[in-house]
Amino acid sequence: MSECSSVETTLSSNNLLLKNAQQWQQQSNSALTVNGYYRPGVKNAKRIHLLHGNGFSAMTLAAMASQLPKDWSIWLTDAPGHGYSTQPTTKMPNWQKMANTIADAIYLQANVKENGPLIGIGHSMGGVITLLAAVKYPDLFSEIILLDPVLFQTEIIIAQQLMQVTGAWRRVALVKSVTNRTATWPSLAVMKENIAGKSLYKAWHPQVVSDYCAFSTNVGHQHGVELSCQPTWEASIFGSYPKGLWRAIYKIKIPVEILVANKSYLFIPKAVKRAAKINKDIQWQKFGRHHCFPMEQPAETAKAITDLIISKHW
Repeated sequence: MSECSSVETTLSSNNLLLKNAQQWQQQSNSALTVNGYYRPGVKNAKRIHLLHGNGFSAMTLAAMASQLPKDWSIWLTDAPGHGYSTQPTTKMPNWQKMANTIADAIYLQANVKENGPLIGIGHSMGGVITLLAAVKYPDLFSEIILLDPVLFQTEIIIAQQLMQVTGAWRRVALVKSVTNRTATWPSLAVMKENIAGKSLYKAWHPQVVSDYCAFSTNVGHQHGVELSCQPTWEASIFGSYPKGLWRAIYKIKIPVEILVANKSYLFIPKAVKRAAKINKDIQWQKFGRHHCFPMEQPAETAKAITDLIISKHW
């Protein structure tokens, strides 16, 4: 999803480095390896889980995470098929199963049984998966914050269902574009230079671009780099839908705060308004410029999240 513009430049890249982050890997109950990163905080302080959007990786949110209070413990997770987490072998992505896989891993990594729930924060696809996980695993999160989540309206879900049955999803312009995107470069330096001017990335803070390039790629052929999230997998997610989304919206029983970008995709604010009418535990407000505001405005987004958590006394 590519509507992102205008760059936050108030902080230098060095100030947006996520320091003391430790990589972890966990085998989930689905037998998939889940990869992530952990920034330790202080005992009894806030515990945060961050989940990124489609086509990105955990450390795409590292710059934002670096601006959260230093005493908070933070877990950042690569969604299945992203970063260094194993890609599922299913024909089409199953959002519920992805939520299960991530929840299994985080439950163990964050020792939820002994240390209690986390505050779940997710951007775009990561927001929807966080919502699904919160409903199925009620002891995993105490509250969730969704950053411009792709809440599909019912009519969009029906359309996606029909396109899956007929195979028409492959002919959708976004799916075709993502499928054919550049996925290999001779080096990280060339990759950064190549993507810097593209509409999706040109508004991102430079540190976010660096983190994306470094943590969303593998060493490819002839010592170059290639995207760890295969374009075909990213495209298939765009061609899929979160089964049980509105059932989850009805059932969620913990506080849900949604930040909707001022220039979000048209379907998102419509769906968010409906969700807030359906469930009194869901509240929302406008924040940020475009859909990619966590990457455009990492420090501002971190401050908004911090202020929200403190004001709610979570």
